Amino acid sequence: MEAAEALGQAGDPRLGKDNWITIPAGKFWMGAQKEDPSKPNYDPRADKDESPVHEVYLKEYQIGRYPVTVEEYKRFVDDEGYNNGGWWKEGGFGEKRRPENWDDQVLHPNWPVVSVSWYEAAAYCAWAGVRLPTEAEWERAARGTNGRKYPWGNEELDATRANYGEKVGHPTPVGLYPRGATPEGIEDLAGNVWEWMSDRYEENYYRASPKLDPRGPNSGVDRVLRGGSWFYFPRYVRVSNRDSNYPAVRYYLNGFRCGGEVSAP
Repeated sequence: MEAAEALGQAGDPRLGKDNWITIPAGKFWMGAQKEDPSKPNYDPRADKDESPVHEVYLKEYQIGRYPVTVEEYKRFVDDEGYNNGGWWKEGGFGEKRRPENWDDQVLHPNWPVVSVSWYEAAAYCAWAGVRLPTEAEWERAARGTNGRKYPWGNEELDATRANYGEKVGHPTPVGLYPRGATPEGIEDLAGNVWEWMSDRYEENYYRASPKLDPRGPNSGVDRVLRGGSWFYFPRYVRVSNRDSNYPAVRYYLNGFRCGGEVSAP
């Protein structure tokens, strides 16, 4: 932990690299169910809004290796991102000037940025030329095509794989738990911070969601959050767990990562 903090203060070289992970086009089983151990994505801790399990086909896309960090978000703040309405087409322009508790956050450059609303996350992504991932894209990145319960597999969660359950008591530098990464190297999908998705939330959305590239309901207010956080316990950091909040809410457990289309060569 101390070494990772020192790296952040010195200028974490990982954050200057190309940290996009490409997920190939294909199918996977999304959601979880607790009725039949012989069927896909069986999980005795599955919640009602994770069912039914359904097959989804996604086109090729990219997702960030890490959640967006304080250092990265600071570039948006310093570039007068809060004063440029062009980045705020989803809403929220003029309501805030910087994230909550920003003076404290900038002391930890390689921690995930937190206390940003969905509108702030969407504005940052627009400024960066990307977007928030969809709920289906996030789950595919975390679950893979073999039905993993956690990003690393089906082995139970422990303190070597994720920051969860108040074991640390605050966010940790991104990428601090390589044993919790996916086989592709995507990190911090379990714990550390809740991550805003582009989708609106609907409890029963899975009953009628489209098979091809679902983007969430067309109506509704709340937006989806995924991944649990450093505060929450194992059932909340499973890859199928869904949460939501009002898009204007800023919460000390909420951050985000970016997603996007694959650029043409």
